[in-house]
Amino acid sequence: MTSTISDAKDPKDGIDFESLPWNLNHPEEHCYVHLTTTSDGWTKEHYDPETDSGQLFDSVHKYNTTPLPVFPSMTSLNYGTTIWEGLKCYRNEDGKPIVFRPDRNFERFANGAAQMCLPVPSRELFLRGIQHVLQQNSHIIPPHGEGMKLYVRPMLLGSGQQLGLYPSPQFSLLFFVSPTGNYFKTATGGLQLHLETRRSRAARGGVGNVKCSGNYAVALKPLMDAKKQGFHDNLFLELETYHKDGNLESAILQEMSAANVFLVLRTGEIVTPSLERGTILPGVTRDSVITIVNEFAEELKVAMKESTGQDSNVTVSSRDITVAELKNATEAFCTGTAAEVAPIARLATGEGEVPFEVVFEHGQSLPGGPVTSAILKMLREVMVGDRSSNGTKDWLRDPFGSPDEFCKA
Repeated sequence: MTSTISDAKDPKDGIDFESLPWNLNHPEEHCYVHLTTTSDGWTKEHYDPETDSGQLFDSVHKYNTTPLPVFPSMTSLNYGTTIWEGLKCYRNEDGKPIVFRPDRNFERFANGAAQMCLPVPSRELFLRGIQHVLQQNSHIIPPHGEGMKLYVRPMLLGSGQQLGLYPSPQFSLLFFVSPTGNYFKTATGGLQLHLETRRSRAARGGVGNVKCSGNYAVALKPLMDAKKQGFHDNLFLELETYHKDGNLESAILQEMSAANVFLVLRTGEIVTPSLERGTILPGVTRDSVITIVNEFAEELKVAMKESTGQDSNVTVSSRDITVAELKNATEAFCTGTAAEVAPIARLATGEGEVPFEVVFEHGQSLPGGPVTSAILKMLREVMVGDRSSNGTKDWLRDPFGSPDEFCKA
């Protein structure tokens, strides 16, 4: 089948988009896309970019009435061979739908597929799948407003049946959506984070840099335990750097359950943990913030002086950060597709752990300190096309534009 592109529909009446939690909302309104293949991989029968045709356009199903076929011996259920992405579509002030940096999601998705022994889809199939599912669900793209979005989740998993530990004989590529609000919508101030000193999210030589289901499964129990102590989330450590000498302050920071972290240091350096250890997910928002700080460093000097009291140049770095450096930060914030940029108010160990606590005065109220709030404002301006630079000019894509333009490298 060949696709047809229609204009985006207006947001559906009767849905209170502003009040939606971060969850699966109004599934009765959704359609999803489901393609399957074998070890032969994805072919032009699935999607042919030259003719803009293929099975992709015959593979749309109602979310509520067409469940996936699931068998006990399904490879992804038994061996965890599932990867996924998270990206968002929202409307600018003119009501026009926009997708933020889907090409970066493809790069991460392709890396994850290779790591999980899954067939890598072409860039065109992945991006055209995103475009197609958005066109099928345009009536639930929320109106323009803070934090509101149609969240898009592409997935790739082993859907074949077998008992042995081998790559699946069949694979499923899925695209589904949900209108959502902000991940930390219920927060009235900055986040209260637990410094997790006992359990690890990822280790060197593993798949901590892959957006696979296992990386979220391993974080779930620590997250529930942290919430019982009044925290919003955990900040994990490179545990071997703590256990090496037992000195907590020399341990290296990693990331949260589902977000990257940044510190604003008194020196004027904005710093985030390095990706070089292979234990941290390379967040799209993380990368966007690094670029924005580099592009608009001069403009951020006023906010930096207000935050630190120092008249210094603003720089941004990706490097190893120790727990001790938390004491030299005037602000801290986290980044993610769902969270965007959220301030951190406090970070502390919990019951039975080595005592440690840092309180960030600038993070006690929303939207955070001078630097955090300035970066959030810049990010949102870039996301709706009100701000641009050489480094950000190709970040926005129109899901109702031409396939060639949406899928370009």
